[in-house]
Formats: sequence, C-alpha cells, structure tokens
Amino acid sequence: MGRIVHDDRGSASVEWRDAPDDYERPVLSIEGTGAAAPLSIQSEDTFNPYDRAPEGGLGAAPPRVGGKRDLKKLSEWIKLMREMEERKNKGESD
Repeated sequence: MGRIVHDDRGSASVEWRDAPDDYERPVLSIEGTGAAAPLSIQSEDTFNPYDRAPEGGLGAAPPRVGGKRDLKKLSEWIKLMREMEERKNKGESD
C-alpha cells in the first residue's frame, strides 16, 4: 500500500497508494498483552525526555540544580565585586 522513495537529496519518504476495494487490513496488536489491553500513562510519567528516568533502574535521573535565581541580587553582587576590584586597583583599603 506504500513504498519508500528517495528524493534527489537522498531523503526518504513514503509514497502511499490507494488500496484495492477487496483489500482487508491486517489487525495489529501488541504481543503478550491480549487484544483488549488499554494503553495508559502513569501519573509520574512526563513527556519531557530530560525529566524521564530510565526504565529498569539503570540509574537515577540527575538532580535539578536549585530553584529560580534572584537576578536583582546577582546584579548587586556583581556591582559590589566591581567596586571592590576598583578600590583594590587604586590602593584603597576596605
């Protein structure tokens, strides 16, 4: 019903064809689950691949680094450090 074709750059795509009127589609199922096993997402599952823990316990997910940073405090700290460096270069003491 379809075939893989390659364009002039070598990229593959599927070229679909219309099925004949007497064509019966095969029934697909997941092996070992039975015909009526519903798919579900666990509550701790996430769609972010970076937040997912590997299955089988192969390792723990890396811990998150801190919370939000206060950029205003960071800016004040940078200004203070610059002032201290200027004083040091001028030979002033604390």
